[in-house]
Amino acid sequence: MAVSLVFDDVLEPEKLRESLEGLIKRDGWQRLGGRLVKNASGKIEWHIPSEFTTSRPALRFTHVDHGMPAAEHPAASRIQDQVTGPPPPCPSGLGAWLQAWCINDYLTADIPVLGLRVNSFTDRTVVVLQWQHVAFDALGMQYVVENWARMLWGKENEIPTPCGLDADPFDALAKGTRSAAEPHLLADRRVGLGGMLRWGLGYGVDMLVRAKENRMVCVPETYWRPQLEKALTELRAEAAEKGEDASKVFLTEGDILTAWTLRCVVASLEMNPERTVAASIAMSLRKSFEGDLIPPSAERPYVGNAFGWANVLVRAGDITSKPLSWLACQVRRAINEQGTAAQHEAYYAMVRNSGMGLPIVIFGDGGMAQVGFSNWDKAGLFRLDFAPARSTPRDGVSCHPSYVQENHGPVKPANGFFVLGKDSKGNYWTSACKVRSQWAKFQQHLDKEFSEGI
Repeated sequence: MAVSLVFDDVLEPEKLRESLEGLIKRDGWQRLGGRLVKNASGKIEWHIPSEFTTSRPALRFTHVDHGMPAAEHPAASRIQDQVTGPPPPCPSGLGAWLQAWCINDYLTADIPVLGLRVNSFTDRTVVVLQWQHVAFDALGMQYVVENWARMLWGKENEIPTPCGLDADPFDALAKGTRSAAEPHLLADRRVGLGGMLRWGLGYGVDMLVRAKENRMVCVPETYWRPQLEKALTELRAEAAEKGEDASKVFLTEGDILTAWTLRCVVASLEMNPERTVAASIAMSLRKSFEGDLIPPSAERPYVGNAFGWANVLVRAGDITSKPLSWLACQVRRAINEQGTAAQHEAYYAMVRNSGMGLPIVIFGDGGMAQVGFSNWDKAGLFRLDFAPARSTPRDGVSCHPSYVQENHGPVKPANGFFVLGKDSKGNYWTSACKVRSQWAKFQQHLDKEFSEGI
C-alpha cells in the first residue's frame, strides 16, 4: 500500500523524517517500526527492535531532489494537469516512484514495514508513505498521519498511546474464542465451491491475468451535492407517503458516491439486466467493538487492521433503471444492518468455517459482477497541515495536500474503487482500477453524467 501526498510548497525532507521517526519511537507506536519474520513453523511473526539505530532504523527513508519545477518532470507535470484540469479521469503518474517491495523482501531482509519517500521539486513536494497492509488499514492510517502532524507541530502531549503490543484484541474474531450470537444476514446467499470456481474463471481472470490500469476520477461538488440533495428529497417524500418520520431519513456523502459509482460501472459495461451485482464495501470494526474488544479510540486508538465488509446484492437492471436514491438506500441499509458487532462476529465465523482457506466469504452467485469500495475520507488526508515542514516559514498559512493518490499491488482487483477524500474545493477524488480495455466506455459514461448533471 502507498499514498502520495502532493504539497504546493517546498518541504524539508529531514523534518518529515525526524517527526515520523519520533512518532514511531514513542511508547505503543514502536510496532510501526517492526519487521516481518517467518518462524520455524512457517508462521509470520512481528519483530520489533529493542532499539532503533542507524543500522536498524524505525522506517525506510528515501529523498530524491529532482532540482526542477514540477511542470518540467514527466510524472509531476501530469499531477499538475490533474489538479488544475477538468474532472474526467486522468492516468496516474506516481506508481513508478514507489519501491516495489514484495512480501519475500520483507521476510528475507531487515526491512521496516513503514517507508517514507520524499520527492522534492523547486515548487512542489510529493510525500509518499508506503506500508504493508498488515501494519494498518485506512483508519489506522488516519491515526498515523494525524499524529505525525502533531509531531511536526510540537504537540507531543496530544498524542495518545495506542492499544498494547502484547496481544491483538481482535483475536476473538480471528480465532473464534467466542461464538457468534446470530447468523449472518446473507448466509443463504453465500457462494459455494462450484460457484466460486465459476466466479474465479471470470473475476479471477480479470484480477490476475488481464491488463489493468489505475486512473483517478474527480467528482466535482457541483455534481455530487445536487445528487445527494435530490436523493434525500426523494427518500423523505417516500417516507412521508408511508406515514414514516421523514426526519429520520439519512444518507452520507459516501453513500451517494458509492451508489453513483456502482451505477456508472454497471451502465458502462452494458450488463444483462438479470445479472447479480455484488458491491463489497470495506468498513472499520472499531466503532462496533469499542468498550468490548478495544477501548474508546479517542483514548487508546487501535493502529492495525480492523475492517469488515458490508455487501450489497442487487440486479444490474435495478441499478440502471431505479432512482439513485433507491440504490444509495440499499448501500446505507447494508452498512447499518451488517455493521453491528454481532454481524461482524457472524461473518468471521463463516470465514473460519468456510474450509476454503480464504480470508473472505463471497456472497451472490458464480456469474455475478464484483465491485469493491474503500472510503478513506475519514483519514482526513486532504485536511493534513504540514506547515511546520516548510523550508520557508509562512506564519498563519496552512499547508494542505492539493492532491492525493493511492497505489497498491501486486494484486489489483478489477473494479476496485478507493475514495481518497474531499479536497479544499469540495471535490471528491477516487482511485480506480479497471481492466484497461474498459476505461474508454467508462470515461464516456462519466463525461455524459457530468455534462447532463441531474
